[in-house]
Amino acid sequence: MFTTLFVAKGGFRNKILAVLAGLWCLASLDSSAALFSGTNLIRISIEIPPSGMDELRFANRRSRPDMTRTKVLARVVEGGNVYTNVLVHLKGAGSFRPIDHFPSLTLNFDNQAPDQKFHGLTKISLNNSVQDPTCMNEKVSRELFAAAGVPVARSDYAVVTLNNRKLGLYLLMEGYDKKFLKRHFKDNDGDLYDGGLLTDIDRPLEVISGENKGKLSSLKRLRSAIDIVEPEKRYAALEKIIDLDRFFSMTAMETILCHWDSYSINRSNYRIYHDPKSDRLVFMPHGMDRVLGGFLPNLDLPVVPPMQGMAARALISTPEGRKRHVDQVKLLASRVFSPTTISNRIKAIDARIADEIPDPSARWAVLLNNPDWDFVSSGDHRKDIDDLCVRVQQRASFLKEQLRGSNSFPMAPFFVFDTNGVCHLEQWRTAGANGNPAVTAEVKEMDSQQVIHLTVPAGAIGGSVRQKGRLEPGRYRLTARAKLEGQSQDGIPPIPSSIILHHSGNRFGTVRQYEGWGTLSYDFYVAPGAAAEEVDLICGLRGSPAEARIQVDTFQLRKLSPTTWQ
Repeated sequence: MFTTLFVAKGGFRNKILAVLAGLWCLASLDSSAALFSGTNLIRISIEIPPSGMDELRFANRRSRPDMTRTKVLARVVEGGNVYTNVLVHLKGAGSFRPIDHFPSLTLNFDNQAPDQKFHGLTKISLNNSVQDPTCMNEKVSRELFAAAGVPVARSDYAVVTLNNRKLGLYLLMEGYDKKFLKRHFKDNDGDLYDGGLLTDIDRPLEVISGENKGKLSSLKRLRSAIDIVEPEKRYAALEKIIDLDRFFSMTAMETILCHWDSYSINRSNYRIYHDPKSDRLVFMPHGMDRVLGGFLPNLDLPVVPPMQGMAARALISTPEGRKRHVDQVKLLASRVFSPTTISNRIKAIDARIADEIPDPSARWAVLLNNPDWDFVSSGDHRKDIDDLCVRVQQRASFLKEQLRGSNSFPMAPFFVFDTNGVCHLEQWRTAGANGNPAVTAEVKEMDSQQVIHLTVPAGAIGGSVRQKGRLEPGRYRLTARAKLEGQSQDGIPPIPSSIILHHSGNRFGTVRQYEGWGTLSYDFYVAPGAAAEEVDLICGLRGSPAEARIQVDTFQLRKLSPTTWQ
């Protein structure tokens, strides 16, 4: 269970162990507990008739305007158990793969066969881990969230075969359904929402279950509270609507894990449950395959990172909300995020599954050596596992350094625009990827131009110049004219040297340049809400050794009118 990752001291330890003991007692009465005990590696055979396969071949991520998915019937065999009329659909966003490749699948056992259960569960997901060559991020992250007291679906592993074609190792997860809710809440009849991809609470969310299905009344109250201008009043209103203890545990663990594709940082991979007993909304994390620098975000992510999630931003921009988030990061970083314990757990899990890990050139061929993806993989599973353990240690060290002696993390100042709506980025600082201190940047006169000369030495992943500030809701354009000098050496990272331009709230849509002079232009927006968004604007290098010249007077941020947004 989750205690394998839990490290705590004193009264806090006793309190958490009591909670976990209660969960263990509940699990002992739950016939699904053995499925996630980590002792047996089950094997699942899925049989879909030709007509169903044809339907799925034309299925997209969400194939209909009403957000319903193409679903087909299948026969599932596991051990000596045979399940018929199992409803199957493809799942995933960035991890979506066609049915004839390595598809992620959701299996619903009782929709067309009432009372049919798979080890006590009515719904499971089989995730392909195509964005995580260690096949470890989801499993370990979920255990950490659970140890932090955040409701999260359990997971383990299965070896999957589809129509006699061996797909190999998959992550098996319980579904977010009433069975899941019953384990975490006294009343499981509340509304359960699927947050979707890059979708916040101001957009229509899919309603998974609930007595008030489709009314969205609790989300409307949340949206109204977010729009309250005065920080103290906004916090007081949100405190009545959101379960803040669980919310700040979630945002803290998302920060600790560098979970950049999360609700708080990127408005993705989350569920919301309206608990009828407390009349509060409970946010729950999902989709943790890209954590701890797996796609090269800096492991020195700040204790208070840029937050795009409207609810997170509305809270983190209040004095009390910011303090509670920081306090929870401190608590969980010291009592849950133990590098030694986590690394031992990773190695123990890997010893059970390593023999079933597929050839990297098969499942991960789409991402390996692809310059459009910041993908970290050596192409060797053992090296990837060792690297993950190193990154856990690095992240713990960065957190310790940031938190040492610091009791406050003040809000950044607002970016200042001139009468033409332009902000010249002159207060930039230098940052090395994963904290590499050897990266340098200085202003020089070169070829009759004033430039920022950015240098990344051999062996470093990358570096950047960046400026932090707050922005009101609206649309913006970040620009820089720059020149790439130097080329990447063979080895890690497996991507060519490039200049990148983006902001810290979004890893997608990054603008890249691979050679010579060029003008980079990156458009983004800050979502509506009373709270400003705190961001880092970044112009940097990936790969090493490499150098870049950034023309000083072109490194700027411009306000856009809505009509100029493309």
